Amino acid sequence: MYGKLVIYHEALSFYTDALFMAKTRAQKIALHSNRAACYLKLHEFKKAAEECTSVLELDHKHTGALMLGAQTLVALKEYHSALFDVNRLMELNPSSEVYQNLEARLRTQLESHFLQYLNLKLNWMKSKKMML
Repeated sequence: MYGKLVIYHEALSFYTDALFMAKTRAQKIALHSNRAACYLKLHEFKKAAEECTSVLELDHKHTGALMLGAQTLVALKEYHSALFDVNRLMELNPSSEVYQNLEARLRTQLESHFLQYLNLKLNWMKSKKMML
């Protein structure tokens, strides 16, 4: 495992150096995408999300960055934002079963978290009422 981590860190260093020399939009997109993938493998989810944002600033329809961004946001438990990215993917390819399944899973996840929140809020309110 340690060896793979070293490889991802080395790759990040190369991609970063190359990014300073990149001249075309396509080169920058590829390098930011590669950096996002490395950060995801390293479980540095916030940095991966930032790289996906950099790609999307260059190409707002980049499906790879949208998908990787959604995965990263799920890892960060930012389900609303992940659902936003998946909805953008579905706009680009409405017939994709992969995107439809991901959207359904995210909606279920959001509902589950919302119900947990409501349950915590209700328990808190009950505890406050008992204190009075």
